[in-house]
Amino acid sequence: MKKTMVFFIVCLLAVGVLFSAGQKVVQDGEPVVLSIWEHTPQFELPLRNTLERFMELNPAIKVEYEIKTPDNYLSLLTTAIQAGEAPDLFWHHGTATTDMANLTRQGALMDLTDHIDVSKYSQMSRDKVTWEGRVYQTPAATIDTRAAFYNKDLFEKHGWSIPKTFSEFEDLLGKIKAAGYIPLSLAGRDNWNILFLFEPILAAMYPDWIIDAAVGKARIDDPRVISAMNKMIEWAQKGYYGEHFLGVDEAGQYLSFSRGQAAMTVAGSWTTTTLINNNPEMKIGAFQIPTQDGQKPIVLTYAAGFSVYSKTKHSEEALKLANYLTSIESQQIWVDGLGAIAGLAGVNSGSDLANEIADANLELESFYNIMVLYHAEGESPTKVWEEDNPKLFTGMVVPETFVKTLDSMMDYPGL
Repeated sequence: MKKTMVFFIVCLLAVGVLFSAGQKVVQDGEPVVLSIWEHTPQFELPLRNTLERFMELNPAIKVEYEIKTPDNYLSLLTTAIQAGEAPDLFWHHGTATTDMANLTRQGALMDLTDHIDVSKYSQMSRDKVTWEGRVYQTPAATIDTRAAFYNKDLFEKHGWSIPKTFSEFEDLLGKIKAAGYIPLSLAGRDNWNILFLFEPILAAMYPDWIIDAAVGKARIDDPRVISAMNKMIEWAQKGYYGEHFLGVDEAGQYLSFSRGQAAMTVAGSWTTTTLINNNPEMKIGAFQIPTQDGQKPIVLTYAAGFSVYSKTKHSEEALKLANYLTSIESQQIWVDGLGAIAGLAGVNSGSDLANEIADANLELESFYNIMVLYHAEGESPTKVWEEDNPKLFTGMVVPETFVKTLDSMMDYPGL
């Protein structure tokens, strides 16, 4: 009897310890509920598919996701963090912007260094999620780039060919406009979509500048950068983006293409699923804007994943999800959902369209990343770029002045 009583007391103490630990026991059979935020509707499908598989493998955990929009995502996240009400996991740009530095300084991110294995990922991918030698974010297997998407049926109908040189691309823009179509749909009010057009123009016109700038040996106020900006503006003046592009948002850019109003659109590789879903009947192709000597440059960046909120009440479950998001299986689901280009051994690209996007022979750094890499202490040229690049089309900002402002915020190690 005495032994039985002692055993009973020990069991009660054990149960008490489990409950006091917080999240170790599921009360009344209810699963632990995690929350996760994503910054754009374009990633809803791969996120949903990934989480559904995770919950199949972990029935004691339920994950609820919220899809935000890029225009106000960071302000919503910042407000939630300041209020101590951030989701258990959330997406951000990683080291591609100042997001990682700001969030770690706020103490908002859990250190994942000893909790997830990122060794199988490329150095570029690991760099995206690492700050001051510590990992604070899950990496991604998707390679992000930009490409010219085109309507194959329209091209076939009018006898248009994929250009082999930059001058042929410009000639094509004129032919499309003469045929009564918008050559390139563009969200003139969206600073990111303007970037995703400018970078391929710069890469096609002056890959030599990017090669030097990527190692800190070329300045942003270089005449070649000014020339590429002027080319982008020139196309606007010729009507290549449509008459009302300044009022078009991101969704409008894609819909103009999907409805057949625009023959092409230059956009991120991650938009393939969006474009296909907008019009499943459309035959879509993609190519990289070529250089004048026929090279096919491609601007490459790696995507970033999710961080765990440092104040999550469900750290064990959140880390389990972070581990899964880092796995080969999870990354394949994500790549398939986006139809994206894979950048991790064991993960296959998500579609034939992704292979067309990746058909290139000159890999180049992102203009935006160059500003991130070599900004001066305490300066944020990317913020100025984001705020002012739409003004290039209205004349409120001129390229010569714009690049001088950006250049004043840089610190070049090679000069």
